[in-house]
Amino acid sequence: MAAGVLAVALASLMLHLHGGRWGYWPRPSAGPPGAARHRHFARLALRLLVHFGIVALGALALDGRLDAIVRFPVELNPARALALRWDGWPSWQWVAAGAAVGVLVAAVLERRRPGSTLGDLRAVIPARRAELGWGVLLAVTAGVTEEVFFRLLLPLTIASLSGSPVAGFAVATMLFGYAHRYQGWRGIAATTIVGAMLSMVYLVSGRLWVAMLVHAAIDMNSLVLRPLLGGRLNPVRPAG
Repeated sequence: MAAGVLAVALASLMLHLHGGRWGYWPRPSAGPPGAARHRHFARLALRLLVHFGIVALGALALDGRLDAIVRFPVELNPARALALRWDGWPSWQWVAAGAAVGVLVAAVLERRRPGSTLGDLRAVIPARRAELGWGVLLAVTAGVTEEVFFRLLLPLTIASLSGSPVAGFAVATMLFGYAHRYQGWRGIAATTIVGAMLSMVYLVSGRLWVAMLVHAAIDMNSLVLRPLLGGRLNPVRPAG
């Protein structure tokens, strides 16, 4: 069962990135706001929901492991024990609070030095105030669905096959970085680091929702706060 689940998960990831009409993160039109840009952002949100959220939930359900969403899986306990043995590692509340403060600091610094550190975000970032709602939707959707997929389904499945939850989190973190290849090499490197941090948040807290919250906050910073504070949003021009 685990081998089949992993095959389905990897196929879904590849379809998300390369699969025809649903494939590799097309750039939105740079023209005036309208139906084309709205369709672009709607497709991105739908793809996250289908390829990561629905696939992960379906796979966990077939494996009888939906409980793992709210209860830390015993198969991952060795990785958690390793994380908790780190000297001086703070409690998960401090980890989450530190991540939130980091998000706010990065948003403020964006006004002084515009330009994302997460690579090329043109495929997902709003260009106008009227599109900020899409940024919020993408941040929340990615925060929830990608955590279920990359911090739970993949590590749990790989750990079941290999017997090593550490290997599970390592492979899932590398795939998380690869999933952001549309952002270029800088984006892959940055999101791989972010993925490792989110894995630690999940392991230390033992709560998937904490990793979801931190992930959504990071994306909210990139897709909403930084464009707002950086002054990069174009005004909506009246017709005519």
